Amino acid sequence: METVLGTWQTAPSDGFWTKQDTLSSERTISCAVRHGIKTFDCAQSYGKGRAEQILAKVLSRFPGRSFNIDTKIMPSSKSVRELVEKSLVRLRLTSLNRLYLHWPSSLFDWEDMLVQMHALKSEGLIKRVGVCNLSLSQLRDLCTRIPVDTFQRPFSLLWNREFEETKAFCRENGMELAVYSPLGAGLLSGRYRTPADFEDNRDRRKDFFCFNPACSEAFLALLNTPGFSAENALRWVAARRPDLLLLGCRNEKQLEANLSALESPPDAQTDERLTRAADTLCDKARGICDNMFSYNWDRESAVSDDMAKDRGGAQ
Repeated sequence: METVLGTWQTAPSDGFWTKQDTLSSERTISCAVRHGIKTFDCAQSYGKGRAEQILAKVLSRFPGRSFNIDTKIMPSSKSVRELVEKSLVRLRLTSLNRLYLHWPSSLFDWEDMLVQMHALKSEGLIKRVGVCNLSLSQLRDLCTRIPVDTFQRPFSLLWNREFEETKAFCRENGMELAVYSPLGAGLLSGRYRTPADFEDNRDRRKDFFCFNPACSEAFLALLNTPGFSAENALRWVAARRPDLLLLGCRNEKQLEANLSALESPPDAQTDERLTRAADTLCDKARGICDNMFSYNWDRESAVSDDMAKDRGGAQ
């Protein structure tokens, strides 16, 4: 398992990390380099390109060091080449390690975008073609037509639906499995037990499924499980052995605490208790939502189309 620094938190993005400080983001990236992290995950939509720029700025301070840089594009009417070239300029690169398609959308022929991505792979402009945030059924269907090198999805005690089935499918088809938000976008820090705990009313995490009345009791039960802690929540994810574990940290202290937690697994009894609590929480969400962001895939068009409109043209 490779530890990757995710940069979603690096710049404010559509109601997420609204008060993030740029200097803190820069120091976090530098800290990751000092701790030996070589792969960084970014996206054009993170801060509308700002996260890519910040990442490049910091990594330029380490001449002679080699890094693997991944980024993501939203479905768009623009050519994939045009989108990639924009990211390469921001990231100060000549090629990308992984390029992911960020979200599906009925507004655009996103499968054709994957075909274009493979063409750029054959040219050496990108090394791996990835997709993010599909359901397992969507991924299975896609792979009957277009090969995928890496699949990225959220995975944590907050949201564990179909993880083992997804991991098995990826292994059977030679795909890497990358997981993000192992601490549930910070909701497993213990700081947030109700929507009222968020200091900023713009924070979109208060709309996550775990605060739905049908799920909130199970969410609190998870937080109250004997042995629960942010450290053990992270260890629980690492124990499931995804290929890539993305850590999203807002400051050096968070990053160092997360890396320290990964040095040891949770004890078996704690792991079992946490698994039961996580399974109960995810079961409560059945029929309510199919994604930790609180929407259903049968309403995918409306939701992801809004994302494509808002973020697909990030400059």
